[in-house]
Amino acid sequence: MSKTLDGLQFRSGFLAAARNLQQQKETLNQLNVFPVADRDTGINMALTIKKTADQLPASGTPAQIMEEACLSLLEYSHGNSGTILALFFEGFTAALPQETAVNGHQLARAFQQGADLAWSGVAHPVAGTILSVASQSAEAGLSMTEITDDAGQIMKRITDEAHAALLLTPLQNPVLRSCRTADAGALGFCLILDGLLEAFAPEYPPLSYPPLKLPEAPVSSHMPLTQRYCTEFVLSLREEAEEAQLRQVLQPLGEFFLLVSRGPLCKVHIHTNDPKKVLTLASGFGTLQSTKTEDMTQQV
Repeated sequence: MSKTLDGLQFRSGFLAAARNLQQQKETLNQLNVFPVADRDTGINMALTIKKTADQLPASGTPAQIMEEACLSLLEYSHGNSGTILALFFEGFTAALPQETAVNGHQLARAFQQGADLAWSGVAHPVAGTILSVASQSAEAGLSMTEITDDAGQIMKRITDEAHAALLLTPLQNPVLRSCRTADAGALGFCLILDGLLEAFAPEYPPLSYPPLKLPEAPVSSHMPLTQRYCTEFVLSLREEAEEAQLRQVLQPLGEFFLLVSRGPLCKVHIHTNDPKKVLTLASGFGTLQSTKTEDMTQQV
């Protein structure tokens, strides 16, 4: 009988992922040279997943557990990497069945839908990042469904492929190639998958990583910091139909624009020189529930 996954395993996987990121957050910070060398990828990913894991209910179906995870990700995602994770799990969750357990085919489709939404949700996706690792590992998971419907085996295949894709990131991204280092967000994604694998298929031993070259500190940003402030907010839209108009109004005001939506709630991340204008325009579409603005020149 093929192995299936229940809601408790999804919850346990998030808790294990949070632990992994907390343990390795300084390594992720040191690897953070793209897109901005502000040394906060580890902090952002660890906070995003820990706060999400802390809010998960003690019981429920996989879909119910992940619905709660997505709500928390909308509120607690930090930075570019955290918001991409929110996009990924939004797509992932939308593909889960409303059943007590998830089989291998359903798990693989969820990973593929998560990777697709993350890639399409970034205005200018770049290879050699969390996006390419998510896509490559999801494709491997789907291919594995031709052999088995065992969710544990498929999760192992997805995780193996993510580790292999991580080692390709310096070859795919010119900034990483110049530093001869792997992508921080991609490593963080692998650590999340390691946590899920631990909960989904504990019979497999933990995967090890080859030595990762850490860039010498301090590393200057290889991309000009043309937009100074990392601005994030959660907005409750007056009308869900206004989401497209909100995107159209705000995206030209900066770069690295990301928008994740769940019903009337949406999370926006943008690097901009005019955060006040961004927030003022956003407030015209609904009610701002939380805001955060960081000066990246100080971080760099």
